[in-house]
Amino acid sequence: MWHRVGILFRARLAAGPRGGLPVAALLAQALIGATFCGVIRDRLPPFAYGVFALSLTAALVAIPLIGELGWMLRRDEAEEWISALPAHARERKLARTLHLLVMLALLALGSLIPAAALAPESTDLVPRLALPLLGLGLASLLAAVLLSLQNLLGERAEGVLILLQTLLVIGVVVGTVLGLRSVPTLARIPTIGDAHATYLWFFPPAWFAAPLASAEGEPSRWWLPFGATGIAWSILLLLPHAAASRHGGSSWLDALLWPVRAFAQRFWVRRDERGVFDLVYDALPREREVVLRTVPMLGIPLAFLVIAQTGEDPTARQGILALLFFTVGVYLPILLTQVPASATPKAVWILTTSPVAPGAIECGTIKALAVRFLVPLYVLLGFVAWTQAGPDVVLRLALPGFLVSLLILRVLYKVCVDAPPLSTAPDELRVDFDWLGMLGGVAFALTLVAVLANRYLDSVVPALVVSALLLLADRTLDRRSRKLPLEVG
Repeated sequence: MWHRVGILFRARLAAGPRGGLPVAALLAQALIGATFCGVIRDRLPPFAYGVFALSLTAALVAIPLIGELGWMLRRDEAEEWISALPAHARERKLARTLHLLVMLALLALGSLIPAAALAPESTDLVPRLALPLLGLGLASLLAAVLLSLQNLLGERAEGVLILLQTLLVIGVVVGTVLGLRSVPTLARIPTIGDAHATYLWFFPPAWFAAPLASAEGEPSRWWLPFGATGIAWSILLLLPHAAASRHGGSSWLDALLWPVRAFAQRFWVRRDERGVFDLVYDALPREREVVLRTVPMLGIPLAFLVIAQTGEDPTARQGILALLFFTVGVYLPILLTQVPASATPKAVWILTTSPVAPGAIECGTIKALAVRFLVPLYVLLGFVAWTQAGPDVVLRLALPGFLVSLLILRVLYKVCVDAPPLSTAPDELRVDFDWLGMLGGVAFALTLVAVLANRYLDSVVPALVVSALLLLADRTLDRRSRKLPLEVG
């Protein structure tokens, strides 16, 4: 039996781009874990340090597990073919679970090996050495919870997973910016057995950090991590994998955006752009991988809204809000790289055989992205800014900020999109440009624009004048893009 399990397991590890090792994610998590653990190691006792390190690991594992690595919790696309192999169902299940645990271990070890090496000097040797294994147990519990959630909710789990990933992104960003302020508070938390810390029994990272309390004269409570890990592995072995998602129908957001879409179709989208506009507008948001890779990134500007709320200086708060309105363009390369992604890439013949010029395809796609993604984001930012700083900030900065983001969308389209919309399988997307250089340059330029806008757009009148100039620039770029010739043959 184990021979066949080994064959199936090795086949999964070698199963192309999806089955490859997440080296980039591993290195990124190692850098993040080493940085944060190195900063706080001398400021926390062992148990609090373990809670911090395991909480960080949980967030870093959960984000890709919900997003790009979520396929490990879903049924194989070739399930019928795999079922015909000369292997028992339990052998296939064991191979899948073993593959999942190995991938989880790689993600968890990326941040936990540095965490174990940088643990406070007072940490006992056995808990220090066991910290990576404790992290694997926590990652297994996360996977078991996500698998149970998807089995319980079925198709309705999609929205919940997107919300969870967005909240995780917000938590990571807020924790990165404000976390060091909370280190003194974290240093004072009691161990999990303290009568005044009953809330820790509802926080899984505290279960797995319990053995580190031995250095503080408290019981190790090894049964907590061992018991939780055993339950998690039982769930992963017994529960079936979640069903693959299907393309959904209309959503509440479609209904809310209907007036904006109708207005754009009537006054902005040209006749030869209409087909591409409708295709991208309707189909791209229903691509599961695209949504899970792009929508949670909206948590980054939302996180800074949370940070702005914590500030007491109104001037500083307005500065952060101005920064948000004008730096949305930093998010756009992530969105643009996903434009060619589709679970059904062979349907691209709809575009390749249509008598539509490349310029019309580009312009229709850009306008669909602006209406479907930028408009709701700016409405949300404007609503929150209105509640925090009043209508003046929104009236001065929202429209110019939106138009600047639209211009960034046009300028970066040719850089980030190298294939027709919805033409490439998600795991075959290639990004061949300098991410760091591009994002750094865009972030610097937009930050400068935000500072100037916050200073000089001090009323509605100059904001309208600048908006008119930005509209003229957008119209000019639109005309230039439409001059791309029709490719024949």
